[in-house]
Amino acid sequence: MSERIDYDTDPRLSILNVADKCGISYRQEGKRFTSVCPFCGSESGHFYLTPEDKKYKNVYHCVKCGEHGSAIELYAKLHNCTNKNAFKELMGFDVSSSTINFIKEAKKVASVTLNSIAPIEGRDKVYRNLIRRLSLSEKHYLNLRNRGLSEDNILRNGYKTLPFDKKLKKKICKELMNSGLTLAGIPGFYTDKNEWTFWTPKEGGFLVPVIDYLGRVQGCQIRKDVDKKKYPWFSSSYMKNGTQCNGFIHIHWNKERSSKKIVITEGGLKATTASILSDETFVAVPGVNAINNLFEVLKILKPQKIFIAYDMDYKEKKEVEKALNTLKWNLKVNKYNYTQSVWNEKFKRIDDYIRSTKWISHILSGSSRKQRLDGCSKRR
Repeated sequence: MSERIDYDTDPRLSILNVADKCGISYRQEGKRFTSVCPFCGSESGHFYLTPEDKKYKNVYHCVKCGEHGSAIELYAKLHNCTNKNAFKELMGFDVSSSTINFIKEAKKVASVTLNSIAPIEGRDKVYRNLIRRLSLSEKHYLNLRNRGLSEDNILRNGYKTLPFDKKLKKKICKELMNSGLTLAGIPGFYTDKNEWTFWTPKEGGFLVPVIDYLGRVQGCQIRKDVDKKKYPWFSSSYMKNGTQCNGFIHIHWNKERSSKKIVITEGGLKATTASILSDETFVAVPGVNAINNLFEVLKILKPQKIFIAYDMDYKEKKEVEKALNTLKWNLKVNKYNYTQSVWNEKFKRIDDYIRSTKWISHILSGSSRKQRLDGCSKRR
C-alpha cells in the first residue's frame, strides 16, 4: 500500500527542511526566516522563507530579485531538476531534529492571535500621539542633520528614537489609551503579559513616519542602527494581539503641493530628504520591488511627468536593474510619461547627490527616456 502523504504537515516538504537540503542557512524573523538569496546573492534580510502564516505556507521570496515559489520549486530550481523529481528526492530524505524544532516553533508563532489593521484615521492619531511622547537621541539627531535636514525639518517629520525601556513603553501605551486611543489594529503595538507595549528592534533605531497624500501617518518604518536590513516596518505581525504592516507608499510634497511633476525613489527617509533639498514632490516605494500600491497613488496624483530616481547601484546589482525595468514597463503600460534620471555614480542615492551639488535641474528636466549626467555642472 502506498504511503499517504499530508502535503500540509509533512516535515519533509517544509520550506525549512528544503532550505537545509539546499545548504541555505537561515534565522528566524517573526513568522518568517531570512537568509542570503541563493539566486542573486542578496544579503540576509531580503530572502524570506515562510513556513506558515495567514496567507502563505512553505514558500520563499526574494524582495530584491523577485524569485519566489513553493518549497518543491526551490529545491527543483537549485538542483536543476523537475518538480516531480524534486518531490521524489525530498520524500526520501530524513528530517533533522533541529529542523523539526524550528518547524514546531514556526507553527507556534503562526498561531498567535493578530488584529486586522485599523483604518487610516485611527493609525494617524495613534502614531502622532506616540511621536509626541518620544524623544530623539543625539546620535539620531546628528544622523538626520548629516543628511542635510534642518532642526525644523526633523521636528516636522516626526523622527523619534524608539526606547528599549519596557516600563517606559508600557507607560506610554497606558497614556495613549487613557487619552481615548485604541491600540488594537495599530502595527507595532502588541500585548505583553496582557499589557500593551510596542516593538523596538534589538539593534535600536528611530521611527520614520510614512505619509499619504493627505498628510496622514499610514505606518512607520524604522531606521535601524545597523547596515543590514536598515528599514524594517514598525510592525508586530508575530506578537500577541499584534498587527502586520503593509507596504505603504510615502509622499512628500513640494512647497506648492503640486503633483504635476513627481520623482519616484525607494525609501521614505530618502524621499523626504531629497524633496526638502530640491523642492520637488517625491513618491517613495518601500522597496525596489514593492510597487503593488504605487499605481493607486498615481491615479490620485495624476502626474504629467514622472522621473525615476532609483539608486545608482542598479548598474551593479541585477536584481535592482530587474526591478527598475519592471517599474518602467508598468509605467509604460499605464501610459505614464517617464524619464529615468542618472547622475554621477560616486553618489549612490539621489539625496546624497542633491546634497552634494545643491543643483538638480539637469536631473529632473528634459524629455528623453534616459538622461546621462556627469554631476559636475554649474550651479543655477
